[in-house]
Amino acid sequence: MKKLNELAKKGMINENASIRDSHSTIINANIDKVWDILTDMEDWPNWNPEIKKVTLEGEIAEGTTFKWVQGRTHGISQIQVVKKPALLAWTSKAKFVKRIYVWTLESDEGQTIATVSASFQGAMVVLAQNHQKVYDELLGWLELLKNKAEE
Repeated sequence: MKKLNELAKKGMINENASIRDSHSTIINANIDKVWDILTDMEDWPNWNPEIKKVTLEGEIAEGTTFKWVQGRTHGISQIQVVKKPALLAWTSKAKFVKRIYVWTLESDEGQTIATVSASFQGAMVVLAQNHQKVYDELLGWLELLKNKAEE
């Protein structure tokens, strides 16, 4: 995880991972509102039905860990970088799969350009994940974040 943590601290995913993807959307809400929704991790299950539970073990800060259940996967994650309101990245491990998630937000005349990138690797990645599943997951997160922020 050391290499993955170092990449995430730079706001990067592992470009050599078995599965990686990145998507963006424009959200009709200001960047601070989008940031607040994204970083209220324990509220994720209220707007993202794929996430069943999140337990944050401290404040949103570099080094803070959180546990979450997404679908049937139980993950333990560690926040690697927090640069309000532009960058949030964490590493995660679950069922022999190691992941990096990087969220970037960019303000554009009252709107927000939100981008999520992720990389998945490990001995079981081909059994636990596939490219289509990751593609759908990231697009789903963006759509749900957009819907919540535009309420």
